[in-house]
Amino acid sequence: MLAAASADASGSSTGTTPGTLTASTASETSRDLATRPTYRTLMMRGLAPDEAANLTAFLSGIHVGAQTWKLREINDLLFLRELNRTGRFGATDGEDRIH
Repeated sequence: MLAAASADASGSSTGTTPGTLTASTASETSRDLATRPTYRTLMMRGLAPDEAANLTAFLSGIHVGAQTWKLREINDLLFLRELNRTGRFGATDGEDRIH
């Protein structure tokens, strides 16, 4: 009885729910995804750091190909995407800088 109660109240949310993922749902999900807890959960489930980071990037709507993502890079990109989405960062920002 105690083990059953413990399992029910564990708070684990690693299951999936049936349904389809639309473009608007994917966009909302990527903005609402907490990358650090997702990454940590994946690591605790046995994924290697590179695998956990790449899956976190994928869940955040970031293309995963030959590049291996790091959590810091994912968060930086999501930050810039949010600035762009809210109109505080545009396509021409930073072009006037002299290198």
